[in-house]
Amino acid sequence: MDPVPQTGHAPVDTLANRYGRPPGDRPSSASGLGRWIAVAALVMAVAATAWLAYPTSQDSLSWKDVGYSIDSPTRASVTFEVTKDFEDTVACAIQVLSENYAIVGWRTVTIGPAELGDTAGDSLPSDKSRYYDVNLRTDSLGVTGGVNSCWIEQDA
Repeated sequence: MDPVPQTGHAPVDTLANRYGRPPGDRPSSASGLGRWIAVAALVMAVAATAWLAYPTSQDSLSWKDVGYSIDSPTRASVTFEVTKDFEDTVACAIQVLSENYAIVGWRTVTIGPAELGDTAGDSLPSDKSRYYDVNLRTDSLGVTGGVNSCWIEQDA
């Protein structure tokens, strides 16, 4: 059998058909406006991220559990780090939990303003972080201990 000859016109295979119009043929006002909107949105997103990530002076209190020790069924100790402004008075609630997450020991510790010569060991006077070790009495055997929360005490 002979191949059937095709009649008619084949589509023109040009670069525009294959790859689309060249950049010069596109409307520049719509794409330019879209780029400006995208750039403005990106700048606003970066500014919002920087604003949220930068710590403010009101959020100058932070704490971190360092360790705990269960000495006996009636005694435990908790070591933690507090970062605060030197002039602030801070209260921290320390807790010891039992195996079923019940609170078996609780103590509120008040940390007063730091004195100018109150630097411990090799810490610098500009270092706002200090370590504290708190002993607690417990009702029964605890399995973990740590800071429940800390807050800045308001002046009376």
